[in-house]
Amino acid sequence: MARRTSLDAVTEQAIDWMVELRSGAVGEAQRAAFRAWLSADTRHLHAWQSLGVALDATFGLASAGKVKPSGARADAVASAIEQAAVLSARRRRVLRAALGVAGLGLGSSWVARSSGLLADWRADLHTATGERRTFTLADGSRLQLDARSSVDVRFSDGLRLVQLRQGQLRAEVAANAHVPFVVRTEHASIRALGSQFMVRQEEARTQAVALRDALEISTLLAEPAQRETLMQGQGAWIDGAQIARLAQAGLAASATAWTHGVLHAEDQRLGEVLAALKPYRLGYIRVSLAAARLRVTGIFGLDDSDAALQALAETLPIDVHRHSGGWLVRVELAA
Repeated sequence: MARRTSLDAVTEQAIDWMVELRSGAVGEAQRAAFRAWLSADTRHLHAWQSLGVALDATFGLASAGKVKPSGARADAVASAIEQAAVLSARRRRVLRAALGVAGLGLGSSWVARSSGLLADWRADLHTATGERRTFTLADGSRLQLDARSSVDVRFSDGLRLVQLRQGQLRAEVAANAHVPFVVRTEHASIRALGSQFMVRQEEARTQAVALRDALEISTLLAEPAQRETLMQGQGAWIDGAQIARLAQAGLAASATAWTHGVLHAEDQRLGEVLAALKPYRLGYIRVSLAAARLRVTGIFGLDDSDAALQALAETLPIDVHRHSGGWLVRVELAA
């Protein structure tokens, strides 16, 4: 018989919240109650982060080759989750087991950056899984954040600075000729020369698109820095050292489709399409290297990722395998 794992009351509450949020029937009142619980006590945040660590150690970074948990521990977690049913009581038992065998020792900064289950609660502004939200800044500018996105806002007399920590945003900039409005990512600095633009940060690069008027973009990791100006409708990728222009027709519309809950793929790699779905799921999507290279063109709803996965399975030579009631999704080339 498997050893029963004993957990403290706060961790049990975190497990109950994860089950509740994954139930598929969560309203705004429940989300608000969860946010209130999370901010009420630092122990709540630590327990929630630790829960994400336990699951991520098996299905998150390990699948990307970044962290490889020990074999026995990973096998125990994988086996427990693989056998789980969709019933809430069973899910709670599985999560308790995962916590017990995966351990609670990883740091919160690693969790916030790496776990696919967590929003970045340390940021000034952030969104949760599946949540899009618009924020009005002190100067009247507006930021719309995609799901699981976060920013820090640093305004001073001489600079309006927004640091995009993760995800993507659409900015509508309030006019002020004397105080520049700048968005920075790990790779780039984007200065508004007009009123509207979009920025998306990925692990190795940043995308910027000028939606109305122009943008000045520059690299942050090159000496000297490269600088270019994007006119309305133009976009580019910035990897920190180089700028690569985008020539896609209708770029502005496709780049901002997420603001309407839509993913517009135009000859994209399947891996990129699935990456766009991840912020809309509590759980993990793993895709094989061979399947990730397939090309996709189509329009998919972000707010129903299961329907999007089904549409991809019907139009591409892939098999989509769901485990533990959808907590883990594996996408592979069809046999």
